[in-house]
Amino acid sequence: MISPDLLKDIEVVGEETGEPASPFVRLRRLQLRHRYNDDFYSHSYNFDIIEGPFADAVAIVLYHMDKGGKVWVGLRRGVRPSIYLRKDNPAKASLDSGPRLTYLELVAGGIEYGDLDSIGINGRAALEVKEEAGYKVEAKELLTLGRGTFSSPGFGMEKIHYRAVKVDPREGMEPEGDGHPLEEVGDFQFYELSQAISWCRSGEIEDAKTEIGLYRLANYLGYHPEFDLWQNELPPDLRGRVRSLGLGPGKSQGTGEKIEGMG
Repeated sequence: MISPDLLKDIEVVGEETGEPASPFVRLRRLQLRHRYNDDFYSHSYNFDIIEGPFADAVAIVLYHMDKGGKVWVGLRRGVRPSIYLRKDNPAKASLDSGPRLTYLELVAGGIEYGDLDSIGINGRAALEVKEEAGYKVEAKELLTLGRGTFSSPGFGMEKIHYRAVKVDPREGMEPEGDGHPLEEVGDFQFYELSQAISWCRSGEIEDAKTEIGLYRLANYLGYHPEFDLWQNELPPDLRGRVRSLGLGPGKSQGTGEKIEGMG
């Protein structure tokens, strides 16, 4: 694995203008119309859909808790050429604070079509955790953080599914990657949860799935990052009013005990 600190630039060395023989994504140019009750139809219109090679995607929040009750979450720093190359589009570049050569985000990966009938989403998540973060976890250890969200509904079908897994930071190994240049550059580190969430607002992190995943983990654990308080530390009148918002019972400071009022 090559440190992102050694990366200086991403260069465009070629561009295909026609349809490649084996495209990574497929552009479907459709003509659609709406059918309403009583067989009333709208005017037809053109609509483009981009389909990738995966059934969907999964994003995983690796976390651990220190002796002081702080939650630490793992983020991978790598490269996203499509984000970096915004610098070549003057309009897009004007909306950024500068070129983003490296990108901080949750561990994530594509769910293969074959995974759906074999290892499932959790099995794929476990593989991605080992590949991108260097931790060996079992599929049964993965927690589900609510339902998925669509990443680009304007032109894409991909849904991101959210998972979390608690790890021992002392057991991490060098991430093995998948052999692709995009994964040969990267590193993985833990950051304090409330700090990572604040970076999603200040711009150090510009990744929607990461902000969603971090907040969902906090909600699942019963931690309130805005106050730096656990649910059992809230005043009694507030404690009973807090709900898990569908993510399961909240927990306190890594003890695993169910918090009163959660569920």
